[in-house]
Amino acid sequence: MNKTQKTRKYFNQKEKLTLKNKKYFRQVKWLVDFMLNEDTDKEGDITSNALFKNNQKITAIIRAKQAGIVAGIEEIRWLLKSCELEVISYKKGGDKIKNGDTVLKLTGGVKTILKLERTILNILQRMSGIATQTARLTKLCPRVLICPTRKTQWGLLDKKAVTVGGGGTHRLGLYDWILIKDNHLKISNFEFSRREVRDPNFTSKQIPHSFWEIEVKNEKELKKAIALKPDVIMFDNFKPNQIKKLIKTLHKTHPQIIFEASGGINEETIKNYSQTGVDVISLGALTHSTKALDISLDII
Repeated sequence: MNKTQKTRKYFNQKEKLTLKNKKYFRQVKWLVDFMLNEDTDKEGDITSNALFKNNQKITAIIRAKQAGIVAGIEEIRWLLKSCELEVISYKKGGDKIKNGDTVLKLTGGVKTILKLERTILNILQRMSGIATQTARLTKLCPRVLICPTRKTQWGLLDKKAVTVGGGGTHRLGLYDWILIKDNHLKISNFEFSRREVRDPNFTSKQIPHSFWEIEVKNEKELKKAIALKPDVIMFDNFKPNQIKKLIKTLHKTHPQIIFEASGGINEETIKNYSQTGVDVISLGALTHSTKALDISLDII
């Protein structure tokens, strides 16, 4: 497997982020159940219950109030259908939308629609905001894979939104593959020993040996790490000019190693990092600081 294939396999696992995947489905269902339980508690929607004697059938549309990339369609269609509402989709995940575009039309009981309204919009707005920002950054940096970190408020849903915008996933969780970071090194007394990482009999720390990454914070750590021939080296909090200088040589001496830049990267600095020669750029700001896209639900 070459470097491009490895990058795609481990850093862009978008095929797992679908409701057909049991793990992803469980997380979506848990989040939706949590939101609805928090919103209704034991009393339910007391406003709708007071105003509407019957759950009469009505139609509502979900429309964009801002241009961007829409995400969360698969998740919302499942939610609406599970609540016995009729759904017509005018857009699919990853489509460009502009202000005024109709995204979905739903028909069903007025009490049901109003109970679901905020949960529907919260999911669509957040996921679409992340997808829109990702698309903006991938356009700025077409030669590298843009990934989120694990600073994800909604876990796999946030990572799904990144992939809808054209980015990757990075690890899906701690279970996914090995990433040795500074705190591991401090506590475990890991001495950059090749045996400790590669030996399948090394069970005291239960380290698998199929695919692994190590974080380096300076050139001294880089020299030690590179000797171990890891699958990935992460430059953590390096300046773009530092990485560019180092990678020029590393691409020649270690062409199969994937190089990642991370740490404090944002929309203002990401283009400089994309020009250093790294294969992957990961940034927490993609999921912890992105603004939600403006989307509304209106009864017609």
